[in-house]
Amino acid sequence: MQQKQRADYLEEELQLLQKHLKATQAKVIEQSQEIANLKETKDIYDVQLANFTHELLNTQAELKQKDHQVATLCDDLIPRSTNDDVDVLKRELITVQQRMDEISLEKEQEVEKLRFALIENYQYTEKLNQLENIFNQNLLIYDEMINENTSRIEIGINEIKQFVKLTRERKEKFQMAIKYMRNCLTENQAQIEQLKQTNIQLNNDLEQRKETNDKLINDLQIEQKQTNSYRYQIESQTNEIHELEKTLNELQNEKNQLIQTKIDTDENDERQNLFQQITQEKNQYEQQTKELRIQIKQINNERQKIQDEFDHISKQYLQITHEKNQLHTDQTRLNHEIDSLRKQLDDNNNDKEQKINELKHELSTVREQYMNIETNFHKANEHNDKQKQEIEQLKTDLIEQNNRFEHEKNELKQTINQHEQINVQLNTIQNEKNNIEQQLQTTLSQLNIKLDQKDDYIKRLSTVIHRAYKIYQHLQQNIHTNQINLLTIIEQAEQESQSIRSKTLEQIREEFANYLTIVHTIITDSKTKLEKQTEIDNLKHLEQKQQIEKQLNTIKPEYNKLMKEYHEQKQKFEIQLGELNHNLLQKSLECELESRTKKHEMQLSALTENLATVRSELRTTNEKLSNVDQIKSDKTEARLVVSQDERRVLLERSLASESKNEKLLFENNQLTKKNTDLESALQEIAREYQVLQIQTNKLNQRRWLNDDDVYDCMKCKQTFSVTQRKHHCRNCGNIFCDNCSSKTAVVAASSKKPQRVCDQCYKDLTS
Repeated sequence: MQQKQRADYLEEELQLLQKHLKATQAKVIEQSQEIANLKETKDIYDVQLANFTHELLNTQAELKQKDHQVATLCDDLIPRSTNDDVDVLKRELITVQQRMDEISLEKEQEVEKLRFALIENYQYTEKLNQLENIFNQNLLIYDEMINENTSRIEIGINEIKQFVKLTRERKEKFQMAIKYMRNCLTENQAQIEQLKQTNIQLNNDLEQRKETNDKLINDLQIEQKQTNSYRYQIESQTNEIHELEKTLNELQNEKNQLIQTKIDTDENDERQNLFQQITQEKNQYEQQTKELRIQIKQINNERQKIQDEFDHISKQYLQITHEKNQLHTDQTRLNHEIDSLRKQLDDNNNDKEQKINELKHELSTVREQYMNIETNFHKANEHNDKQKQEIEQLKTDLIEQNNRFEHEKNELKQTINQHEQINVQLNTIQNEKNNIEQQLQTTLSQLNIKLDQKDDYIKRLSTVIHRAYKIYQHLQQNIHTNQINLLTIIEQAEQESQSIRSKTLEQIREEFANYLTIVHTIITDSKTKLEKQTEIDNLKHLEQKQQIEKQLNTIKPEYNKLMKEYHEQKQKFEIQLGELNHNLLQKSLECELESRTKKHEMQLSALTENLATVRSELRTTNEKLSNVDQIKSDKTEARLVVSQDERRVLLERSLASESKNEKLLFENNQLTKKNTDLESALQEIAREYQVLQIQTNKLNQRRWLNDDDVYDCMKCKQTFSVTQRKHHCRNCGNIFCDNCSSKTAVVAASSKKPQRVCDQCYKDLTS
């Protein structure tokens, strides 16, 4: 703002000085025109005086001749005595006297006119003398002013020389700085090429890792397909296992019912033995079922583990792919940022080189102006000694030049300040560039570290997958062995169950028959015993009777219930026997199919369990990958925030630098416009100066010389005498002889009539 105000103030001062210069030039032109007009009028009056003096001399000569004629006539008339002659003479005298009177009156009038003209010429000469005195005083004043201004200008020139030396030194410093910046640019370009090579290497590594990841993806897809097939097989096997468990539970319930019936009926040792055998078989069967359930649980747990591992591995794989994509995006983003920063650096360097070239051009133009000004000043000093009439114009020119020097001084100072600002900006840009390069190096190192971590992580995953595959193989072997064991156990259990069913059915029939007989015998025995006891012990055992009656009362509904249950169970067993026979026929046919299908189902279950373990591992890996993704996303978000802040700061700096560059360009354009205007003004002033110089030369050469100052012709050098008279040239005012000034030409200052002119002026006027 201060520089703009100063520039506006200097422009206003320049405009005022130009106006003042134009006004002074107009005044000088008017005064020169007035002087020329006065000189022309003086020349005209001098010519008129010469003509009047010549006419007076001629009239005086004519009067003398007339007087002489009158005297001769008088002498001639004296001897005549005749009256006729006297009359004639009188008449002639009267006519002569009348003519003389008329001539005398005319001459007196002409003399009075000449007197008035002489008085006017005297007044004009006095005015011209006054003007010459004033002009001489002004010349003295202007001489003093010019001397002062010349001393000031010499001081200013010395200061400008010192300033030019300083500018040269600064220019050398700028050149050294430019060389340093160019070296830095070459180094930066080399670093950028190295970064490009590292990026190419990273891209190659990423492509290799992509290939490995694609292979892993294909393997995982194949394993997923296998796991899906195994899963379907496991589901079918689990359904069959549930059906078998249901049948086993039904058989256990039947056994329990039979055992309860046997327990209620068996009071003897045989029944107890049967009960013990049945309980032992039941316990064995329960233990077998428990063992089978434990094995099934173990298999399910192993399947879940495999599923979890598979899920963990899949998660890890997804996380790796996500990280790979993120690294690819980060790499592309970094490449774009590097390209944008490179473009910004190139643009800034180009702008700075353009500015430096423009400033060099400005310095060269300023030097040329300074040299031109020095030459003009020397010319002006040379002309000051010769031409004192141009002092006013030179004074104004020198004042303007001094102002221009000061203005150019200020402009040079401003340009130097701008150079310093540009150097500061270049330093800031270099620092920013170094910071950006450091950031890029840190980011590249971080990316390399991340890639190493990813490599380690991929290696770990590969080891985990290898372990999982080994576990999967081991589990397949265990599952195969367990399947074989289960098949053998199931076959044994089926055989035992068939034998137990057949035995239990026979035993149940026998037991039911025995039970009925026993019940009838017990009832009859109890009745007889009770009757006997009642007869024997009616009085003694009243309490026992009551108890027995109570027992009978309790046993009768139980008996009725048992009979009903017997009939119902008999019907059920008959139905069940028919169903069992039918089922046994079906199962005998289905066992072979089941034995074949169970093998496949066991394989499927093993595969499903392996898939479950793999899925569990994949889940764990996916969870780990998700955690790593979250951490990386948080880190990337923080980095993005930091990078956005840095971008915002860089954008603000770039906008500020662009605004500064625009201001500098605008100021440069203004300075160039001012320079062109000043050059055009200088050219116009030089032209006016040349015109005025020509006019002053002409005025100096046209000075009207006095007759007393010149004794010889100014061309042929002949001495003037009574016969060789002096003649003034009406154009230049010099004195020549008659031969050298015999030519005539129309002079601009005089009328349209041709005037006496010397040979040189005749050539100039006619050419």
